Amino acid sequence: MPATRNDVAKLAGVSTATVSYVVNNGPRRVSAATQKRVLHAIEQLGYQPSAIARSLKTKRTHTVGVIVADILNYILAEFAKSAEDLLLPRDFSLTVCTSDESTARERLWLDMLYSRRVDGVLLWPTDSANLRLVHSMLDSGIKIVLLGRQVEGLSVDSVRMDNETGAYTGVQHLIQLGHTRIGLLNLPSGQTPGRERLRGYMRAFQDAGLMVDPRFIKEATFKAEQAYSVTGELLDLRPPPTALFVASNRLALGTLQQAKQRSLRVPEDLALCAFDDVPWFSYMTPSISAISYDVPTLAAKAVGFLCERIDGQYSGEPRTFELPCRLEARESTLGVQAKPRPHS
Repeated sequence: MPATRNDVAKLAGVSTATVSYVVNNGPRRVSAATQKRVLHAIEQLGYQPSAIARSLKTKRTHTVGVIVADILNYILAEFAKSAEDLLLPRDFSLTVCTSDESTARERLWLDMLYSRRVDGVLLWPTDSANLRLVHSMLDSGIKIVLLGRQVEGLSVDSVRMDNETGAYTGVQHLIQLGHTRIGLLNLPSGQTPGRERLRGYMRAFQDAGLMVDPRFIKEATFKAEQAYSVTGELLDLRPPPTALFVASNRLALGTLQQAKQRSLRVPEDLALCAFDDVPWFSYMTPSISAISYDVPTLAAKAVGFLCERIDGQYSGEPRTFELPCRLEARESTLGVQAKPRPHS
């Protein structure tokens, strides 16, 4: 039979209230000697405090949910792992969910997290379809931080990459290499990343004094399969683009597949630069030029915002953090004679 709080109190020679003060780190102070006796008794008996009972008393469950678009995306998997590493020392457990860019699936996970009364949610939103449910969660005291995207009508803390500057830097790099026919394989422009990366593409052309050919701008979903066919549409243009800027690492997989099927040499026939650097981009032949950013920093900022709200350390206006991006120029734009920097 599992040990109880009464068993611990009896072995340590203290009251059950004192055991609670030690386990919950308050609200009353306990002397070092008494705390040592209680902890020794807990270890001897293998006592496990009831998380349910503690949550009823503290009104907190010490659980956080994270909903990402696609856990198979290395960037989002790295984010979830980094968030877990930060939350565990704070005594939070983490529930990871994948929406697969489906509003219905996102609602299912939001409902589940709501019913479990999590303390907070790190949300990579699909769109505004579940806005009413999210507001209900906020009204109930659940704290929410948006990841990667903004949602109109939702004023909460958010963290995301500096999409516009990142895309601008990548396209500017291609222009400086002499490319003027640069295709853009973009994410949906109705969402924050696609909208801001399109803006960076347009600004790079404007600053270089070049005209934008709208035929060279295509949108895809977030899947590599569609990127394959949309890349084909770009390459079928006459004259075709000499370079492509691809707005995510997942889309870049479809682009590479299409280029291989057509026996195109990269970068001799087609230069390629992608948003979202991943480790294997630097190991491929040719290695892939990409816009990089520090995912653990993004996770640290998101977890920090969330925990400050949960702990009541901050209750002010919503905050937005934009993570700086940088270009990792490699063989897919510079050529095999160049010596690109190793992945960092």
